Amino acid sequence: MFLILLCTFVVLLVLHFVLKELRLHQRYGHIPGPKGLPFIGNVHQINRLQPWISLADWAKEYGPLIKVNVFGHVLIICNTFESVKEMLDTKGKDFGGRERGFRSTMVTKASGFLRMDMQDPHWRLSRRLLHSSIKAFGPGLSRIEHYAQQMSEEFIQSFKKCNSVAVDPLSTIFDTTLGMISLMIYGRKLDHDSEIFQSIKSLTNLTNESFHVGKDGMQLDRFPWMRFFGNHTYKILKIAQMHSIKVQKWYKNEIAPLEDEELDDSLGKPFMKVLRDYNSTCSPEERIPDKDVMGNGIQVTFAGVLSTATTLYHLILTLLHHPDKQKKMVQEIDEVIGSRLPKLDDRSRLPYVNAVLHEIMRYGSGSPLTLTHRSVVDTDILGTKIPKDSQIAANLYLVHYDKKVFGDPEVFRPERYLDENGESLQAEHEVWKHTIPFGMGPRICAGMMFAQFRLFLWVCILYQRFDIVADPNHPLPPCDIKNLDVNGISLMSKSYKAKFLSKE
Repeated sequence: MFLILLCTFVVLLVLHFVLKELRLHQRYGHIPGPKGLPFIGNVHQINRLQPWISLADWAKEYGPLIKVNVFGHVLIICNTFESVKEMLDTKGKDFGGRERGFRSTMVTKASGFLRMDMQDPHWRLSRRLLHSSIKAFGPGLSRIEHYAQQMSEEFIQSFKKCNSVAVDPLSTIFDTTLGMISLMIYGRKLDHDSEIFQSIKSLTNLTNESFHVGKDGMQLDRFPWMRFFGNHTYKILKIAQMHSIKVQKWYKNEIAPLEDEELDDSLGKPFMKVLRDYNSTCSPEERIPDKDVMGNGIQVTFAGVLSTATTLYHLILTLLHHPDKQKKMVQEIDEVIGSRLPKLDDRSRLPYVNAVLHEIMRYGSGSPLTLTHRSVVDTDILGTKIPKDSQIAANLYLVHYDKKVFGDPEVFRPERYLDENGESLQAEHEVWKHTIPFGMGPRICAGMMFAQFRLFLWVCILYQRFDIVADPNHPLPPCDIKNLDVNGISLMSKSYKAKFLSKE
């Protein structure tokens, strides 16, 4: 009897996978891609530490649009600027949906504008309120300067305390970035040793780790029942969920009841206060749900810390490998800014600094693959049919390393963004158009200008106050993209140490 049941189960299981393969072929058989194995698809063929490299190799063989099968789940990848632009920009609304996997549901209940579909009325509203909080122009510039200058003193003192001893700067960069973003979002400066600061920090780190493309999180999305069998990502998510609840309680009990004058809002209201004020003045049916309010706060923190910390950390290492570039950048900072605090108005007068920042975002391609989008209608890319509810992502690594545009993309060369007179190239130049670290189109990173401004100010402050030099006792790891580590959904330099020699 047992043997009969076992055979029946095996037959039904095989039949299930055969039917599933037939359905996948019917939907996606017209899209080229590598052949895989039953059930696991192409999982065994993907370099788990450098998946963008595997995809780049397949792009050479299969073209601008390919499909990859991961445990019976098809992901379409755009590999050229033309296909990426069509997906993100020209037909951005067609691909404005988001996948709601098990992992994102656990931490933020699939809430917040990073996880919402564009069709959700709260998506556009949340982004608009974020922009009104940041204020990209006018008073908003002063606000970002105010917070950057306020936090930069901690930055400077932390490195001064090292007394010229070689240190790994990652922790200081991460904590200072998180402190500044907390001011922007919650209106409170948090003690780095406080329990809530550590919870926000842990939540950011654990959420990022849980989406590591080389670990078992993708399996959890496809087979949630694996959480009952010791799935490591699930264990991480449970801890992240605990910190998420703690942050929500802290905000509800200690921040939300505060009056305006008790918050640091002298140059504009914190993002969470903007959301709260909106909800207090609109009808119940127009309000942003509480879960989306908290989801927005958590996601802005996560995205802001991750992008700035990893980029600045990689930049310092890259400039240590290119002391001539560092010397040229420092000379421009000294000539234009001198000893005063840098301002955002200085950006137009520091073309080489701007070129360095854009080059590191291209050269490092911090997020070589975009977050997954979902097609909300039957549509197409470059004439290839894309069925509704397909999952699709852009390979920004291939866009940023296109030899037809950049010539020598594997080389760190800021001068590619400058003309023969050392001035910034015009915005319509091909190298500018193909540098898209924040994406493009309707789902372009909502905090793009905030991230760019923050990075500009801190790079100027750091290199104005310190000579950052390598230590012969601590050999530097390589800085090229093929030697970077996957850090969750982004790339991170291997750990290194440098000396921060005060100029004062």
